Amino acid sequence: MRILLYTAALTAALASISAAAAAPPLPPRSLSGVVADTSGAPLGQVRVTVLEARRTTTTDPQGRYTLPSLPSGTYSVSFALVGYAPQVQRVTVGETDVDLDVVLRATLIELPELQVTASPLATTSLTSPQPTSLLSSEELQANRAPSLGETINSLPGVRSLSTGSGVGKPVIRGLSSNRVLVLADGQRLESQQWGDEHGPQVEAGEAERIEVIRGPASVLYGSDALGGVVNVVTPPLPDAIGREPFVGGRLLASYSTNNEQPDGTVTLEGASGAVGVRGSFTGRRSSDITTPAGELFNSGGRTLNGSGTVGYRGGFGSVSASYTRRDERVEIHEDPAEDPGATPLQRIAQDRVHVGASLAAGASHFDVDLGYERNRRREFEEADAAEVALGLLARTYSADVRFHHVLLGPFAGIVGLSGLRNEFDKFGEETLIPENAYNNIGLYAFEQAELGRWNFSLGARYDYRRLSVEDDEELGVVAQQRNYNSVTGNVGALYRVAEPAAVVLNVGRGYRAPTAFDLFSNGVHEGTVRFERGDSTLENETSVNTDLAIRLQTNDLSAEAGVFANYIDNFIFPNPTGELDPESGLQIFDINQGNARLTGFEAAVEYHVTSLLHLRGTADYTRGQNRSTGTPLPFIPPFRATYRARLEGREDGLVQRPYFSVGGESNTRQSRLDTEDFAPEGYTLVHLGAGFGVPAGGTSIAFDFQLRNLFDEEYANFLSRYKTYALDPGRNFVLQVGTEF
Repeated sequence: MRILLYTAALTAALASISAAAAAPPLPPRSLSGVVADTSGAPLGQVRVTVLEARRTTTTDPQGRYTLPSLPSGTYSVSFALVGYAPQVQRVTVGETDVDLDVVLRATLIELPELQVTASPLATTSLTSPQPTSLLSSEELQANRAPSLGETINSLPGVRSLSTGSGVGKPVIRGLSSNRVLVLADGQRLESQQWGDEHGPQVEAGEAERIEVIRGPASVLYGSDALGGVVNVVTPPLPDAIGREPFVGGRLLASYSTNNEQPDGTVTLEGASGAVGVRGSFTGRRSSDITTPAGELFNSGGRTLNGSGTVGYRGGFGSVSASYTRRDERVEIHEDPAEDPGATPLQRIAQDRVHVGASLAAGASHFDVDLGYERNRRREFEEADAAEVALGLLARTYSADVRFHHVLLGPFAGIVGLSGLRNEFDKFGEETLIPENAYNNIGLYAFEQAELGRWNFSLGARYDYRRLSVEDDEELGVVAQQRNYNSVTGNVGALYRVAEPAAVVLNVGRGYRAPTAFDLFSNGVHEGTVRFERGDSTLENETSVNTDLAIRLQTNDLSAEAGVFANYIDNFIFPNPTGELDPESGLQIFDINQGNARLTGFEAAVEYHVTSLLHLRGTADYTRGQNRSTGTPLPFIPPFRATYRARLEGREDGLVQRPYFSVGGESNTRQSRLDTEDFAPEGYTLVHLGAGFGVPAGGTSIAFDFQLRNLFDEEYANFLSRYKTYALDPGRNFVLQVGTEF
């Protein structure tokens, strides 16, 4: 019945797709205009971005901009300049050129430009229908870390489940692993997330920004987006349409004293006419982590990441192709009480291919994305071991077709079809789960409308998944199939109480299909130091999440405070049996299902006392309860507050944008513990920062300095997997140098 209702709701949209696809193509047109401030003075160096076409330019000293040869379609156009509130305008490019003049309002708040992950249409931080966080390019480099989880750890509601410095899994509102989906430019990544020591293989250092959805996003992304989504977004590919060919690039290098880590990224890009190219390379190498109590033996690592992209833009739209290769070596520090000389490590190799196209269709357009990912993980018991202890190989094929339309009255949005295939093979001496493969298909629609003071969003999706498992005599598994399906939805409403304030209510249903690990694991899991037994009868996890928040943005104040409640049915969790495996001596945990509840709040405020003094603070808290067992959920982070004061100096001919900052974070002790969990003491860390730019020819060189954990505080993060036997890093001085050319 639910499927029939959903199909009926899509009928009008599907009919509009046929009509748009049959429409003859229109010749490309130009988008131009003038950007000024509220007094009418023109603004130069405003960044103008046509989101769906991934075209960007800047205004000249007279505030003028031109983007020639835009294919027909309806686009979101972003206007952003430091010191001014960003704007997003919707325009339709049809039979004539388009003129769009914009007035930007001066503000001391440096607001993020837009987000593209949480909804079909780009929205600002004030108008997003879902709770979102954005790490801008400047903030991203300031928080740059070897792992994705540690890089985004400063965002409200977001933490990192860490295994040393090399593995950091994003945690959103207490959920992680297969309940948080990681994307690279919208491409779904499958990195065997079921393992606690398996971090996502994506390079944040080459990104333009990172967007985070806090809460379920299954309508757009299907299974695994139960807790949220992290999207690592690279800059738009350049073009030289209407201007001379060019070549440029960026260079960023840093050194961290704590683990003697050099880290650098170099990017070269250029364009000739409609063709654009980019190549990036990142490398880092680290020694053992130093804590206030000494070094952690066997805790270093190495990462090499390279990518190349080429694209072409024409009257039909655009097409691009990219290839990324990543190699990691991660050393795992073991409990010295068990084996002080242990040197286990992981070697992970990832290849990723992405082909994307945007095709004009009258006033609408199609997006087509094809992806392939190969993730090969090898775990060794000793650094010089020749034999692989556990080998995991995953191959993922993905395809998405999205129709962006403006044909349903006040509503605009997308109708999409997505397909996914994942193949898993294993090798090595150890075994934990059988070889398997699954196919997934999803059909969805997501609409948005702006009616006066109101913004509405509405989405629905249907997914079908088939999991095929191979015979595995050692695990006691016979060849079989499992079928899963789910209907998910999302409803959001935003009301602008006044010009600077808005109230947001969002209700979303998410789901997660059980993995082969949940269903068929039967052996020692080194990552959790347990013997784990799956349950082949597990059903889908499903959730209903409600968010209520108020947002405020004035010229000198930006604030958001919200509460959430996430009720998850058929929550999958490991349950201790009290039995010991006779061979390994480890306790046996059975994978069970029950019901869970996660509630909490998030708040962030930024206040600019003057144009030179800026204050920022955040607070977040999550309370997790297993409603079936009556016990707290494990690994739910405790209350945290962060704070920072930044003083900016005035520029002169020799120094650009000087600043000094002092900040820190306070974490309480987690008092609500699962029976198998352990809580370190609460702690407060203090951090210092400073930086300035120096003119160099036609560009500038930026110098940034950070002193992390100023007082060399002894502490263990509650989400550190070393917390029972090791401290987290002590004092760390970081020097960073960057430039564009």
